[in-house]
Amino acid sequence: METPTPVPEAPLQAPRPIESHRLPHAEAAPPPLREWAGLAPHRLKRVLGCIEARLAEPVQVSELASEVHMSAFHFTRMFKLATGHAPHKYLTLRRMERARELLATSDMPIAAIAAAVGYQTQAHFTGVFARHSGATPKVYRVRHRRPAEQSM
Repeated sequence: METPTPVPEAPLQAPRPIESHRLPHAEAAPPPLREWAGLAPHRLKRVLGCIEARLAEPVQVSELASEVHMSAFHFTRMFKLATGHAPHKYLTLRRMERARELLATSDMPIAAIAAAVGYQTQAHFTGVFARHSGATPKVYRVRHRRPAEQSM
């Protein structure tokens, strides 16, 4: 009786695509990469528009999330990926930016500016503003008034 000679095993290889199933345009270009992270651009635009429209009002994360039909938890994570800030932090930063604009360009009383950017009291606004800007609203206004506006 003769012993069979062992056949060497072929190394495992990844399966090759069947050429006949390839579409003619498949080689044209790779699919475009997403240029955004987190919220889709149309959702982010909608939420940012909502924030801008409601700077003077209390805004809850759950309300922003419902604007784009997401849970508050998932929305918060996606918003942070898209903007680099949690929703509450972004809202505060945006309010402070608007307050700086108003302080530098208008004669509105500080209490009115506080209300215009969503703060119930001038004291609360002053504390938050000082933390973010390094100066109280009054000091900021004096330092950042433009010369043409000071004479008015």
